[in-house]
Amino acid sequence: MSDLYNLKHGDLFLEFTRFIATHPKFSEQIPDGAEVILLDSRDKAYTRFMLKHAPKKDANVVFVDVGELAPIRSRVKNPKVISRDTARKVSTKNGNSSRTRKAN
Repeated sequence: MSDLYNLKHGDLFLEFTRFIATHPKFSEQIPDGAEVILLDSRDKAYTRFMLKHAPKKDANVVFVDVGELAPIRSRVKNPKVISRDTARKVSTKNGNSSRTRKAN
């Protein structure tokens, strides 16, 4: 698989897995043991590539058009810019220093 399509497939696989986890009824449409081929009808080149490399016999193969992906949202809350000195203080707070200390 080309690097670009491999990255796209990885993203779609992750999102589809999340979808199945939160919408288990959808998985009832997929027979046990079936190979799922994820397609994106909005990306014709990717879809052609996936169809070209899909198993030639449709037995035990299910094609899923992923539809539309919602925008990715960050889970970061309350970020702030800090100085190097502050970062050092935070990283050594409560004796959690990454430096090895010599025993006396």
